[in-house]
Amino acid sequence: MGGVKLYWKKYRKAIEHVIPVENQFTLFRISSWRVMLFRNTITYCLPVSLVGLVLFLIHEFMTGRVFFPVFMVIVVILLMGFVINRKIELDYRMVIVVILLYLIALIYLIFVGSDGPGALYLLIITFFTAMIFPPKATYIPLIINTLICIGIGLVIKFHIFPTPLSDTYDLTLWVAYSVNLIFVSFVSVLMISSILNGFEKTRIKEVMLLKKLDASERYYRNVFDSNPVPMYIFELNTGNFLKVNDAAVKKYGYSKEEFLSMNITKIRPTSEISKLMDIFSTIKTRTYSGILTHMNKEGQSFPVEIDTNIVSLDGVDARLVLATDVSKRVNYVRMIEKQNQDFKDIAWIQSHKVRAPLTNIMSLTEMMLQNPHGDHIDLLYMLKESTTQLNETIESIVHQAEENQIPPE
Repeated sequence: MGGVKLYWKKYRKAIEHVIPVENQFTLFRISSWRVMLFRNTITYCLPVSLVGLVLFLIHEFMTGRVFFPVFMVIVVILLMGFVINRKIELDYRMVIVVILLYLIALIYLIFVGSDGPGALYLLIITFFTAMIFPPKATYIPLIINTLICIGIGLVIKFHIFPTPLSDTYDLTLWVAYSVNLIFVSFVSVLMISSILNGFEKTRIKEVMLLKKLDASERYYRNVFDSNPVPMYIFELNTGNFLKVNDAAVKKYGYSKEEFLSMNITKIRPTSEISKLMDIFSTIKTRTYSGILTHMNKEGQSFPVEIDTNIVSLDGVDARLVLATDVSKRVNYVRMIEKQNQDFKDIAWIQSHKVRAPLTNIMSLTEMMLQNPHGDHIDLLYMLKESTTQLNETIESIVHQAEENQIPPE
């Protein structure tokens, strides 16, 4: 049994080699699925035909007839020769195969008559042609069948040469037989063409849809790979990285191969792993955004704002993460907060340290004005001390404001 399978496998590979799906066509364009249908028909029918031929040859030789065996051997050799000849374009080979089949059917009709399979062959060739050739060629067999029936009718009418059909049919009976044969052929071709044309249109739509899906997939793949913001996808259940873009490789310092062998905990500080697990255990079915702390290969930590969403990658439940480094933003916010605190401190200094010496100066000045001719040496020393304190306080405020000035972006 194993030997039979091996030979069958080799036989199928040989047929696939001589009848490839992708071909250059001259007569008409044939869809790949029609070529496959033709190839499969040849693959399965050829061995069956050879078995039938052997049985037919044995029967004919036993009855003493030689013409048919010789004719069938020649036709089968020609048929196989044209089928396997890759130098002939495939559409020509398909036409030649149909012509040889018509020749077999015609010989059966003329020399065997209604007892042979000639009429059945005509119907089979009609079905076969409707299936393997494009719509514009499917009605040609109807014309050929009509011409064959007319030709045989002339043979019966005028007794051009002897044929068993003349013993079975007169012209009227043959016309009735021919009309039924042509009608069945026409209905069969009409139904087959309608079904296969619908299939062809559906297949074209599927191909176009696949092309659009492929283009869409390439677009989003490019968006992912070329995005300047680090992006990665990890498996929802295990946390293992499934895909990372170039920006993530550059930001975190790991190669893509290293990423694909890692878990998301590797880019988080040890102190925040439990927080990470708590977050993703509670949001397995929804999006999430927030600021977390990540860590690169060198162990340097930095804040990132992440936006995540649930995706499916090759049938695996996963999470897509967009991780934006917000170090500058966080530092800026901290500087703003520190500046606000400094402003509060300055306001406190102004309300306490500045007001005291300023009040002293105002009081001493008022005392000197009340007694303009008196000895004010002591008051002047006190006034000098108050102005010195005021100057030092103002310089301290200015220095603190300059130290905490926010640099431009």
